[in-house]
Amino acid sequence: MKIAGKNIGLEYDVFVIAEIGVNYDNDMKLAEEMIKAAKRAGADAVKFQTYTPSKIVAIESPKYWEDNKPEETQFEFFKRSNTFYHKETRELARYCKENDVLFMSTPFDLDSVCLLEELDVPAYKIASADITNFPLLRAVAKTRKPILLSTGASSIGEIEKATKIVEDEGNQNIILLHCILSYPTPYEQSHLKMIQSLRDIFPKYEVGWSDHVVPDECLVIPTTAAIMGATVIEKHFTTDRTRKGNDHFHSMDEEQLSKLIGNVRMAKKAMGQYLKQPMEIELPARKNARRSIAASCDISEGEIFTEKNLIMLRPGTGIHPMFFERILGLKAKREVKSGYLLEWEDIM
Repeated sequence: MKIAGKNIGLEYDVFVIAEIGVNYDNDMKLAEEMIKAAKRAGADAVKFQTYTPSKIVAIESPKYWEDNKPEETQFEFFKRSNTFYHKETRELARYCKENDVLFMSTPFDLDSVCLLEELDVPAYKIASADITNFPLLRAVAKTRKPILLSTGASSIGEIEKATKIVEDEGNQNIILLHCILSYPTPYEQSHLKMIQSLRDIFPKYEVGWSDHVVPDECLVIPTTAAIMGATVIEKHFTTDRTRKGNDHFHSMDEEQLSKLIGNVRMAKKAMGQYLKQPMEIELPARKNARRSIAASCDISEGEIFTEKNLIMLRPGTGIHPMFFERILGLKAKREVKSGYLLEWEDIM
C-alpha cells in the first residue's frame, strides 16, 4: 500500500494527516497559514472537506455533536461552515503543491468526487457517516486510488459490505480507520484495542486511527494508537485551539502536531521486531553479565566439588550454570583458586 509513493505499513513511519477540515473558517489566508503550519510540523498530508450542503443533509436534520449553537440544524451548520467549492478548492490544492505537502479532501457527494479527480488527489477519505453511502463508495472505488475508510459507529458487517463494494470495482487499496464518531471523544471511550481487532478481522488491509479526542499534554491517545498498530493517524488541526468553531477545541495546533509526529516516529522505532531473540546490542551483556560456575574458595587437587565450595560468578564465558548439579560430587583434577571460573579440564 502506498499513498503518493509513500509506503504505508507496520514497518514504515506512521502516515500523519492534518485534518484541517473546515477550520479555516472560509478564510483563504487562514487556510494557507494552516497548510504552512502543518508542513512545518511534519505532516505527510493536509485534508479538507468538499461538499455542497444541499447534497449532504435534509434541511431539518438535527446535529449529533456538541457546539455552541445547539439550535442550529446540520444544514445550517454546513451552509455556514464552508462556502468554498470549485475555485477555492483548486486554490487550496495549488497552495499545498507549492508547499510540498499532499492535498487530500473528503468528498461528500458525487460532484465532489469529480472535482477532486480533476485535482488528482493521491487518495480519498470516506467519512464514517458515508460507510453505507454505496453510490459514493462506488464512485471513489472506480478511481482505483487508495481509500481511507473511516469506521466510526460501524458494525463489522457494515465494514464488510463497504469493503466488498470497493473491491467489486477492482480496488483493493483500502485503509480502515478506527474512529469513535463522537465530537469530542472522551479518552476512555477511544477503545484503541479495536485497531488490533480490525487488523485480525481484515488482515488484507492497513488500519489507522482517526482521532477526535481533546489532546492532552503528552498526546497519549494517538501515540498509543501507533503502538497498537495504527499505520495512519488523522487528527483535526488548527493554528489556534481557542478559536470559536466546531472543531478547533479538540484539534491539535502546530506545536502539538510536531510533538505527536515525534512521538509516533519514536514509538514506531521502539516497537522493533516481533520475534523474541537476543539482539546484537545485547551480546556484550549476554557474554559478560551472565554467570559461570566458579570456586567460592581455594579448592585443592582431589577435593570434591560441593555447594559450599562452588559459586556462580560473572562473566558467562566459563561452564554454564546448567551443569552445576552434574559437577557436584566430582573431584578437582588440579588446584583451583578462589574466584576463578572452572574449566572442564579442572574436573575429573
